[in-house]
Amino acid sequence: MVFQNIWSGFKNLFSTEVELQEPFTFPKLEKLNEVIKKFKIDEEAKKDGEKNLPRSDRKNISAAEEKIKGHYYSIMQNSKKFGTEYSNNVKQNIDNSGIMTVDAKIDNYKKDSTNWFNEKKKESKNFKYFDNEKIKDATNRYNEFRKKHSLNRRANFPPSLVYYYATVSALFLAECLINGLFLKEVTRSGIMGGIGIAVIISFFNVWIGFLYGRFVLPFKNHFNGTVKFFGFLSLLIILVWFLCVNFFVAHYRDLVVVNNEIAFIEVIQFILASPFEIKDFISFALLVVGIVFGVSAVGSGYKSDDPYPGFGAAERFKDNTMKRYADTHYKYLMECKDHKDHLIREIRELYKQMRIKYKSINQMIDLFSTLGEKYEIQIKRINSECKQAIMHYRNENERARTDKPPKYFEKPFIFEETGRLNVDINDQTKMVLKLKNKISTIEKDQKEIVKHIESKYEDATKKVQDLVDFHSEELER
Repeated sequence: MVFQNIWSGFKNLFSTEVELQEPFTFPKLEKLNEVIKKFKIDEEAKKDGEKNLPRSDRKNISAAEEKIKGHYYSIMQNSKKFGTEYSNNVKQNIDNSGIMTVDAKIDNYKKDSTNWFNEKKKESKNFKYFDNEKIKDATNRYNEFRKKHSLNRRANFPPSLVYYYATVSALFLAECLINGLFLKEVTRSGIMGGIGIAVIISFFNVWIGFLYGRFVLPFKNHFNGTVKFFGFLSLLIILVWFLCVNFFVAHYRDLVVVNNEIAFIEVIQFILASPFEIKDFISFALLVVGIVFGVSAVGSGYKSDDPYPGFGAAERFKDNTMKRYADTHYKYLMECKDHKDHLIREIRELYKQMRIKYKSINQMIDLFSTLGEKYEIQIKRINSECKQAIMHYRNENERARTDKPPKYFEKPFIFEETGRLNVDINDQTKMVLKLKNKISTIEKDQKEIVKHIESKYEDATKKVQDLVDFHSEELER
């Protein structure tokens, strides 16, 4: 119950909204009639009076009065104990609030942020860009390539080749499977033997077609007329290649189905004599499938890079060379930016804590000014209640006596000692006064520190920001 009363006002002590209710309630005093009834004062006074107790010559209070006095003295001691505990807990909360730690952090914030950015800035001294021969060489080669080939655009190539390699691999596997099924009849090993032959055929169809589409076909777009002519001529060559490969496969299956012992040279002779004489439908289907897959592989290879020969490779070389350096610069820039944002968030949070803690502490110190007054009122009430209870005993005692009452009955009762609260909050009060000026200029100081952090960030990143911007401009050209 004691600590419930003590802490009831502190449950939201350091929340954003601080509202302290009644700081402390001293133990309530029972009504006089209840005390009289509780200690049977009327009965005790009558019984003692009939016996003429206390005796007329007695100079100090009787046992019955001591009993009453002890009851109220206990309340007085509890009031002092509760008041002292409460005040000490308030002091402890002030000391534990951490406001001076927050104040010290704020005082050192400019210095700490300056030191961090100065140390970080040392890293930028190692950054070289314009003097780096590899970067210059890659950029010059790229620019010379564009100028030589009259290219006023960036290369158009996919960011990844995974899709195209996956496509050509799927074409290769699909043709292997289809050809294996079609050729299973021409080998003694069945479908497995057919697939073995199909792998070789698919390589000549799909992979040769993909490599042609990626590295040879783009020459049809060359600015040089002679080179462009040979690029278009290569279309005829690849077409002849596909026809030769797939007609050979179709005739080979057609002939081997009839005569499994036929020689390779005989197949060639038959093709030269009757190239279009394909009798079996499956053999003809094998011819069509081979040509379709080969042409599809050519298209996939052609789309996997810029249509102008060598342009994609030149730009990738330039971009990759720049990125190796840009990654270092960008990482540095991001580290500085993240730390700047962290510092600004933290200083704002520190000032927010300062405001809340100051408000709470100020209210707690105000509690001490009322605590002493309430304690004095409590002691006076205890004295008054005790006096009334004892005087009631004496009055009842006198009515029942046949002898004179003791002379001390004539004197009003008072406690010999009344304990006083001994609470020293001078240090806490000085602390609040010291912080008062800071609180009055808190908005201005916060803006000044944020401005200081941003200026140090700009100073530490100016050189690197220029490099990153240059990278971006070059990569977008």
